[in-house]
Amino acid sequence: MRTDVNLQEDYSKSKSVTEVFTADPGECGQGCKRFTGMNMSDLLFIEIFAGTARLSKVARDVGIQILPIDKTNARASQIFVAQYDLANSEEVDALVELITAERHRILAIHLAPACGTASKAREKKLSSLAKRGFKIPVPLRSKEKPMGLDGLQGLDKVRTELANLVYSATAVIVRLCFELHILCSVENPANSLFWFFPEIAVLLSKGYRVDFHNCMHGGARNKLTTGWATQDVFGELSILCDGRHEHAKWNPKPVGKHLSFPTAEEAAYPLLLCKRLIALLLTYARHMGAEQHNTLQEQLPASTVTSHRWILNMLPRGKRMKPLVSEFQDYKQFAIDSVADPDKTGLFDNLPQGARIVQRRLQWGKFRVDEHACFWFSGEKSFEIDKSSPLQEPMGLPGTCSQCRPPSNHCNSFE
Repeated sequence: MRTDVNLQEDYSKSKSVTEVFTADPGECGQGCKRFTGMNMSDLLFIEIFAGTARLSKVARDVGIQILPIDKTNARASQIFVAQYDLANSEEVDALVELITAERHRILAIHLAPACGTASKAREKKLSSLAKRGFKIPVPLRSKEKPMGLDGLQGLDKVRTELANLVYSATAVIVRLCFELHILCSVENPANSLFWFFPEIAVLLSKGYRVDFHNCMHGGARNKLTTGWATQDVFGELSILCDGRHEHAKWNPKPVGKHLSFPTAEEAAYPLLLCKRLIALLLTYARHMGAEQHNTLQEQLPASTVTSHRWILNMLPRGKRMKPLVSEFQDYKQFAIDSVADPDKTGLFDNLPQGARIVQRRLQWGKFRVDEHACFWFSGEKSFEIDKSSPLQEPMGLPGTCSQCRPPSNHCNSFE
């Protein structure tokens, strides 16, 4: 059953849900294991419009090969960014050739085109700042005129036309991913007029959409974000603000003779959101047959990397080859409030030095805690979480978590 997209909906009043659309599974549909026989380190993640490339850095840290792409590398540091200008048709063709050539090992392609010309923030009057002589941005598009308002002139006209080329190129890449059965995701603010761009709006008739507030994934502001993907992978991210924390303000600040808008600060993804996105991609990769080795003995039979150094009793250097024995003595599972960043809590206080998070998952449903285990109940599935080590103080152990109260013991979401 196909569901129509309604971007005009007031999401602040709606529940946190993932809207599912009809998608053509093609020859690599349900049950296809396209990464069978491949190691996780063989897979390639492509981030287009990478900006700071923070998402790519997190993917690199878990052992996935990466290719961040942007028009410039000015915003990125300590990472290589391949420079492609998607407003240039020749460079779009080159990128299409690259994707086609590497299609068998591409884990996912993520696109986050700039929404500057499509931002709803341009509709704010900001009269007080205008009276002080500051130049106030004006609307360049509307829902009725998503390709640009009539009568645009000068730099506004040039910027809008260039953005149109970029949006068209985004649609080209998404269509290519459908054809090649590559997982592809697109992100923009929920109220962005980008979603009304004709070539993009057509694509929304199939695929999967999820809405979430950035503040629930480590962001400072309650920015409502929409993510759309060719496959149902990112539904766990669908969390709307619970109103139990403060937000940074959206007010623009004068900087010299110009205004600095918070929307620019929100362009870079929160680190926690990046970690959760990549965790979902790792789960997807395993579901599609990719292997994740923990020791060198496991890796060597499946690796194409020469092992002569290991045979000569010389341990290989770098992160590409796994250690001879597992670096972890034991694995523990914890449950914390979904709005919290585990790396910034007391989670590691009672754990040995070097302990780190190796897997993440968001869960919803009823939640119960006793002395030995945590349980989630959601539909017909139940999840047991080991609690041999105490959780951080806010969880309130033993008993129920601080968000739950008898008799329902119900929580919105936990990680």
